[in-house]
Amino acid sequence: MTPTVCLTIDWYLPGTNSGGPVRSVANLVSALQTIDFYIITRNTDYCSDVPYTGIVPNQWLKQAPNVWVYYLSEDRVNKREIRRVLLQLQPDVLYVSGIYSRWFSQWPVFVGKKAGIKTVVAARGMLSPHALAVKPFKKWVFLRAMRWLNLYREVLFHATSPQEAADIHRVLGSHCPVAVVPNVGRSETAGVQPLAKTVGELRLVSVGRIAPEKGTLLGLQALGAVKGQVVLDLYGTAYDSGYWQQCEAVIAQLPSRIQVRYHGACDSEAVAEKLASAHALLLPSEGENYGHAIVESLSQGRPVIISQNTPWQGLAQRRAGWDVPVEALPNAIQTLLDWDQAEFNVWVDGAKNYHQTVIEKERQPVLAQYRTLFCGDIVAPTHFDGSEIEHS
Repeated sequence: MTPTVCLTIDWYLPGTNSGGPVRSVANLVSALQTIDFYIITRNTDYCSDVPYTGIVPNQWLKQAPNVWVYYLSEDRVNKREIRRVLLQLQPDVLYVSGIYSRWFSQWPVFVGKKAGIKTVVAARGMLSPHALAVKPFKKWVFLRAMRWLNLYREVLFHATSPQEAADIHRVLGSHCPVAVVPNVGRSETAGVQPLAKTVGELRLVSVGRIAPEKGTLLGLQALGAVKGQVVLDLYGTAYDSGYWQQCEAVIAQLPSRIQVRYHGACDSEAVAEKLASAHALLLPSEGENYGHAIVESLSQGRPVIISQNTPWQGLAQRRAGWDVPVEALPNAIQTLLDWDQAEFNVWVDGAKNYHQTVIEKERQPVLAQYRTLFCGDIVAPTHFDGSEIEHS
């Protein structure tokens, strides 16, 4: 019998503004075709109140042979409706994406536990130190209350790395059960597209939110310290107007030989094309659980310039890119600038090889771990029909 997983997440495809979590879920349900996924989400994108075009809300829509999505309209995003949809479905597993969302994280956990449904919570990096540093008091109060009330009792947490597991234990207690299973990238089979490289000229791309946690400003500042002609194409949502103004101020001070072009959000299906058209990805983020843009760049045979706060380490030794501290960003960029075609081609091969031997090689073992995560047994509360929480 095919297991049924109900997945709750604030935003999902065709939305792209919220970044990594949407891509993580989309890759997962696409890869695990032996499991039926029912996704409950909003019918708007992050930072938008405009409903998706062509999507009928408040009913199950089949998106793939094993994937159905329930897009809630804004007037239906409430306790009663989410509870009704979830309990009517009666899934084998409830998979909650995220921690802080009132409607798509906190409430589903409560309903799932009361209904006796095996509940798994994906932390999505939200308990890391750099994530907790944003609005820290509000998060501290919430997490302290959850721990004091023991509301995560008999809930299994999903971490994508040992470091994230350590973060979960540090915040919620060492008794908290955690399963460590890495994220799933897209399965890439396309060949590498050739790209001309001239000494002293460089085209970079950045794909991700325009935000402090993505290091956008740091990347822009690093450009001012290099010699040569550089074009940087920025793709992502600038939801923090104050931060974007800081970025614009730096851009305005860059010499004319450094050109920065901002394009806004990029559709997830177009990311591979944007990455392949540049010589390298520039993404010095504060931290990444996975970094889908990083993985896709490597799969396209494009080196990456990233921080040391991601799972992808030792890149220079493999000629796949640089994982460096902020102060080393200009040197990495300058090295790329100074390459000729032959040197660039070596690192194109290195990036593709890193993807194939380090990332793609682990794909099937990781998928087997997910099947265990969803189909294995954990202690669950006694079955309950949900009636007593009708007016909670």
